[in-house]
This record gives sequence, C-alpha cells and structure tokens, in this order.
Amino acid sequence: MNAPFLDTWITRTMGIASSSSNLLEAFERRQLDALNRTITHAREHSRFYRQSFFGITDLPLKTLKGMATLPFTRPADIQGNPKGFLALSQGEISRIVTLNTSGTTAAPKRIFFTDEDLGRVVDFFTAVLTTIMNPGETGLIFLPGDTRASAGDLIRTAMQAAQARPKVPGIIRDFGPAADLVRSTRPSLLIGMPVQILALCEYMKLTGTLSDIAHVILTADYVPAPLVDRVEDLLGATVLNHYGMTEIGFGGAIQCPAREGLHLRHPDLFFEIIDPAGPPLPAGQWGEVVITTLNRKGMPLIRYRTGDVSRILDAPCACGSPFPRLDRIRNRQRLNADTANRQNLTMADLDDLLFSLPGVVDFTACIQNKIDSEQGIPTLDIEIMGLEPLTQRIQIDPGPSPGLTMALETGRLRMGRITVRAFDFRNTYVTKRQIQFNSHGLT
Repeated sequence: MNAPFLDTWITRTMGIASSSSNLLEAFERRQLDALNRTITHAREHSRFYRQSFFGITDLPLKTLKGMATLPFTRPADIQGNPKGFLALSQGEISRIVTLNTSGTTAAPKRIFFTDEDLGRVVDFFTAVLTTIMNPGETGLIFLPGDTRASAGDLIRTAMQAAQARPKVPGIIRDFGPAADLVRSTRPSLLIGMPVQILALCEYMKLTGTLSDIAHVILTADYVPAPLVDRVEDLLGATVLNHYGMTEIGFGGAIQCPAREGLHLRHPDLFFEIIDPAGPPLPAGQWGEVVITTLNRKGMPLIRYRTGDVSRILDAPCACGSPFPRLDRIRNRQRLNADTANRQNLTMADLDDLLFSLPGVVDFTACIQNKIDSEQGIPTLDIEIMGLEPLTQRIQIDPGPSPGLTMALETGRLRMGRITVRAFDFRNTYVTKRQIQFNSHGLT
C-alpha cells in the first residue's frame, strides 16, 4: 500500500515520528516552533519586521491562533522597500527575482533567495515527482528554465533527484516543435501553463500526434475546471493543479491523484484563510489565502496577503493524508481597492465560462468605458481564439459565471462585441492573462 501523498516527506522534514500517537498534535507543535523561529529571525535581522513588530510583546506565540495578532505583509510593502525584508547580508543571497506588476506603473517586487532557501524548494518538488514518476521516465517542463533557479530549472533539478529524465524546452512559442518533442521523447509527465498545455493538446489532435501521457501538472496561472476536463479527454492523463508564486519560493501546494484538494508544502509554509477585512476564518470557509514562510533565511515573509481565494480542508484526503489541504484556488486575481469599481469580474470567471465551449483555446477580454456607451455603462468586449471550425456566431450564456451574471444583472456591465479568430499555433501568448481596462473610450 502506498504511503499518503507527501506525508513521508512532511514527517521526515519536520522531525515528526510517523508512529506518533497523535500525528496532528505533533504536527501543530512543529509548526508553532517553526513560526516562532521565523518570527525571531525576522524581528532580529529584517528592518521591515523590526519596525512592523515594534511594541508587540506577546511573543513567542503560545498557540497557532496567536498568528492573528500579528500585522499583515502586503505586496506594496515589498514593492516599496524590498531590501528592508532582507534578513541576511546581500553577499549571502544567491538569487534575486524581479517581478513586474502587469498593467500598472507600480514598482516591481524583488524577491531574494539563498541557496538553502532554494534547496528547500527543490526538496518539495522532488517529493512530488517521486510519487508520480518512475526512475528513467521523461518529463517535459514547458516553463522558463534558462536562468539559474528559475521555476523550470528548479523542477529540472528536482526531477533529476527523483531519478527521472527532465527536458526543459521552456515556454511554447511554436506548437509544431513542441508536439514533435512530445512524440520523440514519449514523456510520462507534462508540466506547463494551462492554456499552453490545452493548445498543445489541441494541436496534437489536429495533426494526429496525440500521445498517451500519465500525468500533467498545470501551474503558473488559474486552472479552470473545464480546461482540465478537456486536457484529460484529449490525453487520457491525470491532470494535477499546482499552486505557487515567486514570493513564497515557487512551490506552494499540489493535488495528489485523488484530487481532493491541494497538499500543502507544510515544512516550509504556514497557511491561513482570512476574511478580506482581516479576521481569520475557520476551516471550510472561503477567504483570502495568507502565507508565512518557515525556515527561510534570506527574505522571510510573515502573513503575506496573496489576494487569492480558497479555503482550508481539514478532513482526511482519500489518499490517507490527515494533514490540512487547500481547496482549488477560486480566484487568481489580486484583490484591490478598485475591485468594486471593476464589476467584481475576474479572468477566472471568464475562464470557467469560455473554456467550457468546444474549440476555444484562448481569449482576451477588455472592459471599455466608452464615451458614447449607453448610459455610460462599461462594456465587456471578448475576442475568442479557437480552432478553425470555430467560425460560427458565438452566444455566451453568463449563467455558469456568477461574477459575470452579477455584473450584468446589476447593470454595472453590459456585453459588447464578441469576435472570433483562429488561434495561431505559431504565436502563442507569453504574458500574464488578465482583463484589460480601457477608461479612455474608443476612437
């Protein structure tokens, strides 16, 4: 009988005896110890947290619930003073990642890692890959991997540690060579962004080159359920959803083949779910994901507000793991003060709706504040990119999309143009997918 997904790695890494009479109690004690070590390290060595925690006397924490008394860290804090988060000298930093904020003029975020920090990320990915790959099998990683310690490079290192054979072709820019690589290497695993993997599958179907692949890991963007269904139908594969972000060290949580939530990277991350107003929420309730890094030396982050929406699942997984898990991420758009003025509509709402339409491979969406629009109501224009047969007039039923339905029914948005063009398999997207906002009207 196989051990529950990731549990052997979790208990070994956290120093928990697998024979412990109360595994969850021992797990929570280890989490509390790691949190207190992280808080002490950050308070003593990071200028930001020395100032942020000034005057807080109820430390060390006595219980995990005590985390709710600590202030949040927000993306703007990192943008404003990234070096203020450093908890080591810059000479001890081996990798700096610069994150530009799409669609804004805000300052970029700079994220700092030591070799030890990156090694812990590789350990997580190695534990994942060991459970779904056999030694000698090939995995194709369609993520950036040319730069040292990029996501693709870290996964390559982890795959080698799992005794498998990684190939990192990078982001797909031409689906012909990508399909040829799949055919020639016969991989057991594909890893990539959701729309790119869907497009690759559709291209292989059109060219008669579909292959049998055991597993697919989708990452780096919101993963719509209809898109997962289509990839599974095309490949006959088990599709797993990975959740992570650069700020926390790329790896965060991933589904096991039972797919009853995402198993968390517990040894290195502490997850909370909060009401957007701030109070913590119990397991089972949806709210904003807040993450604290554990044992991270170079740039610890404490109570980092991700803007992503999910909930904690505390019932045991079908794989046998008793540890808390994360439900599917329901919204990968960052929450901000402008949300109320932007119809509460996210790309995730449109993804869940449009990828359920046969033949849709990608789309763009733009909310236009047209000067001459009816009663000044913003208009949603959508351009669908699909397969060649997708030339008929598209009628969109907003019913399955609560965000779109609410925006239309309350009169805060109206549907505009829906256009269709053939998806260009030689010129795919390489930037973040998001709703564009045009407040200047059309000319």
